[in-house]
Amino acid sequence: MDVPDLVTDALNGESVLASVNTGGEDGVFVTPERTLVYKGDGLLSDESVAAHAHGFDRLELSSGRRRTAFELHYYDHEESFAVGSNYAQEVVETVLAAHLRATGALSDDEQVRGVFRFNELTVVVGTQRLLKHVGGAVWSEDYEAHPYADLTRLDFEEGSHAMQVVVAVEGRPERIKVPNDRAPTVRRTIEEAVLAFHDVDSLEALNEAIAPEEVEERSGPDYADSGIDSLIGEDRETTDEPPTDDGPLPSTDEPPTDTGAEGDAGADVDDESTPEGFVSASDKEVLERLETLERKVDEQTDLIERQQETIEQLVDELRRGR
Repeated sequence: MDVPDLVTDALNGESVLASVNTGGEDGVFVTPERTLVYKGDGLLSDESVAAHAHGFDRLELSSGRRRTAFELHYYDHEESFAVGSNYAQEVVETVLAAHLRATGALSDDEQVRGVFRFNELTVVVGTQRLLKHVGGAVWSEDYEAHPYADLTRLDFEEGSHAMQVVVAVEGRPERIKVPNDRAPTVRRTIEEAVLAFHDVDSLEALNEAIAPEEVEERSGPDYADSGIDSLIGEDRETTDEPPTDDGPLPSTDEPPTDTGAEGDAGADVDDESTPEGFVSASDKEVLERLETLERKVDEQTDLIERQQETIEQLVDELRRGR
């Protein structure tokens, strides 16, 4: 949008990096050091511009049905401004990107592909790294960074209620849970950023390029045979008895149903030696239990969010009725 004269006067020689129209003549203008919030001339207020320095310690958002408040916490004071809730996502992306560049979390020439908020999780997808922040605030100094140059694996694990983004650095995986309704957008944004950084055209080509030995281990025959088959092999070695001089060994062609009483006794011994059935539990049973727990947690989260929306709507209506 065009830069109003009042904003130009407030720039003091700074350049506008990005702007967001927030309705009518109102807008948010971002410079390398500050965010300028412009309010056009109206019936109830005069034209104005307010400046908010980047480098705040914490950014919090209070979302209502009509307005979203941005609360900036500095070490010695607090500042705030508000925009219409339908503009809040674009404003938070623009302001947060400038703040992260000003504080060194992103490089000066790094762009932001997307900012995603899921309850107390905020994920920022940059052109050179992935940033993750967990907490009530949208952002603070307590965050994790995953530079694309250091990645040794990128994967996406689909679930019944959520997708998990698997980001590994030096072989240590970090999982980021994303609700399924946002999963396609998040996956596309992350994939495009990482593939462009490594100049490859597919996820398979990426993993082959950044960690070919890990791809070979996970896809080769040794990987497939290293789980249940290896346990069966070890069990066979411990239960088979060495040959003795009492008689010939039983034929290996004899069907299993003719093992006799001794075979049954051996099976009983194996069952008794299994500690509380943990070794015999199948992967399918474990996954089903995890999915059931995950579903219950998601249901509780949805309930809390609906209650919060109802409270916010009630507060907003009470304020407007005064």
